[in-house]
Amino acid sequence: MTFRGYSITLGGHVSTAGGIWNAPLRAEKFGFPTFQIFSKNQMQWNAKPILEKDREDFKLKVKERKMEKIMIHASYLLNLGASKELQRKKTLNGFSEEIRRADLLDADYLVIHPGSAGDGTENHAMSNITEAINESFRDDQRVTVLLETAAGQGSNVGYTFEQLAQMIDGVQKKDRVGVCFDTCHVFASGYDIRSKEGYAESMDRLSSTVGLAMLKGMHLNDSKGEKGSRLDRHEQIGKGKLGLEGISNFVTDKRLSKIPMCLETPLGEDGYDRDIENILGILKG
Repeated sequence: MTFRGYSITLGGHVSTAGGIWNAPLRAEKFGFPTFQIFSKNQMQWNAKPILEKDREDFKLKVKERKMEKIMIHASYLLNLGASKELQRKKTLNGFSEEIRRADLLDADYLVIHPGSAGDGTENHAMSNITEAINESFRDDQRVTVLLETAAGQGSNVGYTFEQLAQMIDGVQKKDRVGVCFDTCHVFASGYDIRSKEGYAESMDRLSSTVGLAMLKGMHLNDSKGEKGSRLDRHEQIGKGKLGLEGISNFVTDKRLSKIPMCLETPLGEDGYDRDIENILGILKG
């Protein structure tokens, strides 16, 4: 896939307002070959059913526009690392429903924040996450679940490549799991992905721990916080501490050209034109 003639699979998180089938139309306005959505309200446990007509309209509009590698972002309420029985039960039910809905829409990837340790240890939380994945995955599941890199804010886990590798190592169906690399989160967690040297070292470390083959999706965001700040706050492309220097490392890396890079910048669709302008400026050299 290409974006405006460049070897980059650029997309953005778009709204489903007015019907889930509107999402491909919203993505098309920007020329995106891919996009990300929520399949339900991300801040509520309950979910409205996906009607058959809406499901078919969504799939048809994706197919007509030759869009690929569609990502769905799971609810923010889910905490796969939870130990408390009630929260864990609600999370497992919610996670299973997210997988089911993603399959209904023929989505390629379901992105989820790994979770937090709460009052427990990080190792216990990571063990819970692996266990939750193994409990929730189905034999007939089509969607691949991507664990998103964390910024390390609060008690969240998954802020190092080693932690992600540890969680994935225990997953039984490894062909249905991968990683979503959020540029803001990785920078905030302490990796120097701004300089060319630091970027090369960080990607080598990712390769030696998780493995580049596990990198299936990306969130392309600038960062309001400095490197190592642990601040999970996205910024518009070129306006943050990662800056165009850091963003350029990703959009010019030929190894990543076929990986969907979805914008999740604060202004959303209202700010994508400027984000795209800055990215095209990098690509044009």
